[in-house]
Amino acid sequence: INVLFSKPTPQEIQIIHNTITMDEQEPDILSRLPLELLLYIISFLPFESARLTPFVSTRFRSVWSQALLVAHSHNGSTEDISHGLSRFINDFDEHNPSKNTRRLELHFDKSNFLSTILAPNNVIHMSFFSGETKKYESFCWRLEINDLIPRRVNSSGFLVKTLCLDSVNSSTHEIISSMVLDFALLENLKICGCYGLTSLVIDSPTKLIHLSISGCPQLTYLDIRSCKLKTLHYLGYLPLIKIHEHFNLTNASFDVRQGPSYYNNALDIGPLLLIIKNSQSLTLCRWMFEELIKPSVSSSWTLFQFYKLQELRWIDNSMNQENITFLISFLKLCPSIERLFITVDSNTYSSKEEVCVADNANKHRRGLSNLELVKLEGSKNKEDNNQLILALQEMVEIDQPLLVLSSLVENDSDLGLTEDDTRFMFKDTRMNLL
Repeated sequence: INVLFSKPTPQEIQIIHNTITMDEQEPDILSRLPLELLLYIISFLPFESARLTPFVSTRFRSVWSQALLVAHSHNGSTEDISHGLSRFINDFDEHNPSKNTRRLELHFDKSNFLSTILAPNNVIHMSFFSGETKKYESFCWRLEINDLIPRRVNSSGFLVKTLCLDSVNSSTHEIISSMVLDFALLENLKICGCYGLTSLVIDSPTKLIHLSISGCPQLTYLDIRSCKLKTLHYLGYLPLIKIHEHFNLTNASFDVRQGPSYYNNALDIGPLLLIIKNSQSLTLCRWMFEELIKPSVSSSWTLFQFYKLQELRWIDNSMNQENITFLISFLKLCPSIERLFITVDSNTYSSKEEVCVADNANKHRRGLSNLELVKLEGSKNKEDNNQLILALQEMVEIDQPLLVLSSLVENDSDLGLTEDDTRFMFKDTRMNLL
């Protein structure tokens, strides 16, 4: 058994599968064992090895599906469910076969349950499921991470550093709010698929480092108090964002191609600009720069810069001349940029108001001395792509090589460049260079 289950490689899995299925008339000894004994054997395995058992055979796929703890709440109350979760997490002991079960299915009633997985590297996944199709009720959610003094300190149990939450709703958010008070070491928080969530407050004074929010279409207000935050990833409609304490993000991502969730320019971009100013990696939509950032810094255009930005992921609905001008305007604020990734999505939100694209072109010519790579995806207009690359040509140094990856630009002749201009190297992304 130890030989069979000690962290098998994919090749070993195939050998095991071939051995087990070679003669269907004579099943192997393990397959003939009772279910209870097989579950007991699996309980001794490290999680990374145990999760591979479904690939061994059809029988073991069935066994793995039952290798979880199923529990039922007595009355479905927040206190009862929180207590059941706490007991499951705090009683975990990786070295004790009777306590190293990593999967819990906690049922509230006949149609609702919570799936919890204790994954390696101190990661816990919590997903809420409902058998009923109903309209999601709106709710406001406050997550206060008590990272100074935990309510309970146990010598054993599962230490949570990363918490992944999926499909929290108006009926279950209080359960999580109660649970995180015990997660004193929580550093990474991921929230997704929370329909009905309209307001979210994250309060973590000292510990939280990474925050990711996606799939919350009704979210209109985000309040963050976390002075140690280094990574902020947001995907969805851009909400009103309130920053209580200054912190310097190193990785900021605002994939808000769906547009804003507020009206009448209610977002105060100033505090948000300050926390992303020193980012090394930034994902941004053109409309966000056009409507929020550029008007805010226009009075001190030559002073404000993203000095440390090395990688920019730019999202736009097209690469027409006006949009290219906005991109070039932003690049002039990024003297250290090395890599530029451009995604063109025709469904990306765009302002309906005409905006004057004034640009101090003569003050910042050839300012991208570190730019090495440009990758363009999604654009189907060859002429627009060529105009973009020609615009970038005006920004780099005379003798500076630049690798451009695009599915529509295949060689220098597409741009009408002369034989003397050897700075640009063009590759077709269909060659799978990246």
